Amino acid sequence: MDSLTESEMAQIATQQREAGVQRLSCHFSWPDFCDERRCFHQDFVYDVAMFAAARGFPWPDVIRAAAVAKGIFPQLDGLDLPKLLSLLRDMLAEGLPNLTPVHRHMLTQFLLCTCITRRRLLQAVVGGAANMSIVQLHLEVLLPPTPCPLSQGTDKHEWERQRHQDEIISVLRQKEEELKMLRDGSRVTVGEINVPDDEHLDKEGVLSLVRAAVRAAEGQMVASLNQEASLLGDILQLRLQQAALATGRLHNLSSAGHNGSYQDATAKAKLHAAKTKPGLRQSGNAV
Repeated sequence: MDSLTESEMAQIATQQREAGVQRLSCHFSWPDFCDERRCFHQDFVYDVAMFAAARGFPWPDVIRAAAVAKGIFPQLDGLDLPKLLSLLRDMLAEGLPNLTPVHRHMLTQFLLCTCITRRRLLQAVVGGAANMSIVQLHLEVLLPPTPCPLSQGTDKHEWERQRHQDEIISVLRQKEEELKMLRDGSRVTVGEINVPDDEHLDKEGVLSLVRAAVRAAEGQMVASLNQEASLLGDILQLRLQQAALATGRLHNLSSAGHNGSYQDATAKAKLHAAKTKPGLRQSGNAV
């Protein structure tokens, strides 16, 4: 350190960092470390010296600040915060006894900021972490799926409309299937007429039995027609709703309109049934 004169320190302060570190390091011996830690040690000393020079310290105090930093660095391993504060206070009092209060405060703040905020890093370096190999682990980060743009999504009202339309289609198919089964099946089931074996039926008795059978068949026919009319009314209403949904003009049908449509469908169903089953009706009239 004796070779580090004021003029030499002034020259070092004007050089680029890498050249300045090398030139400053030539004026000290470095017995504390013989591996990569020596480079960290030299960088630390250079940073402290350049801070003092930039703040206008006299060149002798800049040289002393570099010497103090050289002594502090090897002792940073394993120090807790109280011991670190005590070390900085003792080293500054011993190595820089003639600093002005302003310069002492400035250098103290810089060393505190450097050594405390980077305490774990400096401890790791001084403790030999610089010689440790680094194992890199490759982690796969799974991100949530990217949502579709709004233009590719489904509008809430459109989704509701589609759901309603699917429900209507399902119910409509069920009603149409019931109507088909009703029309394809037998509308009238005539049970056997109980004719007494021990009695001789005259003309009036035979006519009475026939009239009873016709009345039973007529009741079954009316019930079947009423069921068909009800199914036709339901199918009509479902098709109206389906058409309204398809054009985007779904609205609630009024009860009056519903009843009118239902009555029209009922009348048409009865007329159709009467035309398709004339034989039974004519036979009844003939009787």
